Amino acid sequence: MKNRIALTLLSALTLCGVAFADIQSPPGHHYNWSRKLSRGMSNILLGWTEPFSVWRYTVESDGANAAFTDAFVEGIKRFTVRAGYGVYEVATFPLPTWKLTYRPPYYRKAQIDPWWGYTEFTPEMGFSSMYDHSRTQGW
Repeated sequence: MKNRIALTLLSALTLCGVAFADIQSPPGHHYNWSRKLSRGMSNILLGWTEPFSVWRYTVESDGANAAFTDAFVEGIKRFTVRAGYGVYEVATFPLPTWKLTYRPPYYRKAQIDPWWGYTEFTPEMGFSSMYDHSRTQGW
């Protein structure tokens, strides 16, 4: 009888421990102070790439004549906003400021339309790609 009670208690504690472990990993767990600091530094140091990405998007949608002025006006605006958020995030990186989390404070509309929303990190420059177009070893 004592073994049965001990086994029941052990099973209950094990199930409670598993449930508690699940609660300890919320969906936004990868947003922490170090990600906030790196995001802020990226916005300060690499925000100057915004006019070039504005140029690329505008050439694809409206042509080169529109891209000349739009890259200057919209690109400088985006650079200034991104640098301002970068300074804010570097200054407040130890504190969860945005709704008591470490998420970016700007509105992320990038899932719907990447042109008008600010992504979390600065746009990439060059010919890097997230797709692997080379041969792979099938080991």
